[in-house]
Amino acid sequence: MATIRTSADKSGDTVEASADVKIPLSEVRKPLYAYVGAADAAVEKIRSIPTVYADEIKKFSSRVNGLSVHAQRLPANVQTAVTSLPTSVSSQLSDLQGRASSLYSNFADRGEKRVARIRQNPTTEEAVTRTRNVVNRARAVRSSATTKSADSAEKKSGTAQSD
Repeated sequence: MATIRTSADKSGDTVEASADVKIPLSEVRKPLYAYVGAADAAVEKIRSIPTVYADEIKKFSSRVNGLSVHAQRLPANVQTAVTSLPTSVSSQLSDLQGRASSLYSNFADRGEKRVARIRQNPTTEEAVTRTRNVVNRARAVRSSATTKSADSAEKKSGTAQSD
């Protein structure tokens, strides 16, 4: 469950407001995994374009040959489609809701697997290790600088008091 802590300070005609929001990771994982899964699926589709393109050209060629037959049947097909439209639309809507929910779950599962593969990649593990080392060094430098600054301030205050 998400928690929010807010504060506001008024100074003259200015108000400064801040908020801390804490959201459990479990609540944001599935949408993030779904996002990664959708991106992974999009990349897969883009990579398959050359193959699909060649197949579609073959299909298009065969459709052109049968175009005159389809043109003769068109008026009857349109009339049938128009009369069945109300039933067809409501059926498609309920079907789309189920498909959207299923697709979302599939994307989340796919994204979770993709993230796991990325985390287990040696390059990723090396980058994480390097980042942790840099962060640790930066903390050590900050700590050292803070200590030196405090020591320097103590020496100055000690000198000022002895004067």
